[in-house]
Amino acid sequence: MIQVKLMPLLAKRATSRKEQLAVEYRAGLTPAAIAEQEGFHGVDLEPLMAVVNGAQAELDTPLADGDAVELMVGIAGGA
Repeated sequence: MIQVKLMPLLAKRATSRKEQLAVEYRAGLTPAAIAEQEGFHGVDLEPLMAVVNGAQAELDTPLADGDAVELMVGIAGGA
């Protein structure tokens, strides 16, 4: 299983509407595939960032059974 955490902003738009979910592992699974499974496609994927086991990763990073994935959007701000 892959433990997935979506930041609240993404969870509101996701198919599951959940901030935390478990995804069945399968060979070739990537953070992008999980995002697509949650309803994010095309240009919706562009602002997404993935953190795999606590380290920033590319959306096309192959996952292993037992990995923890966080999907988030980079938010900048300040004065």
